[in-house]
Amino acid sequence: MSERTLLRIICWSHRRAVDPLLAALEGFHAAHPGIEIKVDQRPLSDFEHQGIDGVARAYDMVIYDHPFSGDIAKGEVFLPLEKHFPDLFGEQADRNYVGASLTSYRYRGSVWGAPIDAATQHALVRQDLLDAAGEAVPKTWAQAVALGERLQKRGLKLGLSVETPHALLAVAALMANQGQPWSTAPDQAFAIDRAAFKDGLQWVRRLLAFCPPEALGWNSIDLHEAMVARDDIAYCPCVYGYATYGEADMRKPLAFADFAGLRAPYHAGSAIGGTALGVSRYSKAPQAALAFVAYMVGGHIQDRTIPENHGQPALVSSWERKENDAIFNGFYSSVRASMDTVWVRPRMPGYAEFQRDAGNAVAAALRGELDDDKAIDEVLRLAGMLNP
Repeated sequence: MSERTLLRIICWSHRRAVDPLLAALEGFHAAHPGIEIKVDQRPLSDFEHQGIDGVARAYDMVIYDHPFSGDIAKGEVFLPLEKHFPDLFGEQADRNYVGASLTSYRYRGSVWGAPIDAATQHALVRQDLLDAAGEAVPKTWAQAVALGERLQKRGLKLGLSVETPHALLAVAALMANQGQPWSTAPDQAFAIDRAAFKDGLQWVRRLLAFCPPEALGWNSIDLHEAMVARDDIAYCPCVYGYATYGEADMRKPLAFADFAGLRAPYHAGSAIGGTALGVSRYSKAPQAALAFVAYMVGGHIQDRTIPENHGQPALVSSWERKENDAIFNGFYSSVRASMDTVWVRPRMPGYAEFQRDAGNAVAAALRGELDDDKAIDEVLRLAGMLNP
């Protein structure tokens, strides 16, 4: 390209997201001197809830999470990537990405985002605190509650993130673990089993009794920050994990373990997270944006650049690279079983708004602002609104 092309990309504001992107841009600019890419950041709350069409109109590329896929497909807000890169994003490529990282972005026959970051819910561990207390890492949610009772006598606590949508998705993971997942098929009516939801909510409440009161306002980043900064939170059974908190530059590097469910296999059923890079159909330079997408899922970027700059790559090869595991205190090997047995959240149009509003209802119930049954009524009402 002889003329200079400017692209804009938006990600969320954490070093797990920003630093790998900036590092990758150095090599991309060297190979494509005619393309300039400007990076903007938004807080985690906007990343989880902000409407996708408005963002796509303002940016050439958007880093987002798979629950927006239905809204994206409905308006064809992003370009379908498998049409441009069938080898990278066709169904045969699913096995190249850890867990359901690629599958979760395939909706109504098209892939709307290139997985560049893989994550799911799993456990966090302050191994030094558990060792000092003579305790082992729990394998189940019931064991975690029992651990909380024992730790309380030592002035120690458990951890959890409640701020929407985190407590809601902890309930969802416990439901999936017990064989009652929310419906996920594009053409299936959205249904949530009331009894299973109430049971999951009660288990979350039991664990929350042994958490600091600040947990009621925490998201996943807040929880990680607190477990590194404080010396009273020893364990969390379910949170969207950030491998970077296991790095050596942390005050107290965290360790990691599989999701602790209620029924064997206890690691199964966590709700997959992670992020993908989508190309806006409103972009005035789509070919340049597509070139950057292909660059970001390349082996060197995924295997080296992303993990060496605080990120969590999405390729299986990256997760199985021992050097990457060592950087993050064994993160990849410790949570791989959870990653390989994930539950994919619903992705129909409107789901992201449901997740936000239902998450607010659950958080309100856990804060004592709303009766549990009324909160569940609201969750089921919101779920019903997604059905035609």
